[in-house]
Amino acid sequence: MSLIRSFLLAITFCIACISNASAELGPQIKIGDQILKLNGAGVRTKSFVQIYESGLYLSKPTTDSQAILGADELMAIRVKITSGFVSRSSLVASLKEGLAQSTKGQPDALARETQQLQQLLQDEVKKNDVYDFVYFPNKGLCVFKNGKSQGVIPGLAFKKALFGIWLSDTPVDKDLRQAMLSGKAGSY
Repeated sequence: MSLIRSFLLAITFCIACISNASAELGPQIKIGDQILKLNGAGVRTKSFVQIYESGLYLSKPTTDSQAILGADELMAIRVKITSGFVSRSSLVASLKEGLAQSTKGQPDALARETQQLQQLLQDEVKKNDVYDFVYFPNKGLCVFKNGKSQGVIPGLAFKKALFGIWLSDTPVDKDLRQAMLSGKAGSY
């Protein structure tokens, strides 16, 4: 099967799977015929300004970040932009900085995937936009904006790095990490 055809099938799969998901940080999201439950959620603030809300959705609650990062199973992180100060360029810059941090200063190993993420985040960002980063085993990371598929980035390694922005031992925000790893739905 050609690379382009595989990519198009993965996008079609992603679109079909998340179509029923709510665009809020609710207690669960439905992906295809599977339900993922909110493991924990919190708020990212910078200079006393609330930037976004973020929730981790898993099939079973856990507080073990390493197990989550290494797991090759369906899971999602939902990010709802809560500030009008967030722009496309600031979002991309923050994600790149977070990827460098979560890969312990070795982002070059995932340079191609990081470039793909930048391309998927081409649209301007507005307050109340919702991004879903959904990992599908053996497919990759599907990126959605307001419920619409932006594309797929293959590979478990990139999922581990992207989710590591929030869940690694060196997260962008330790309080947010703790909230997302609470193992209790509705923890924020």
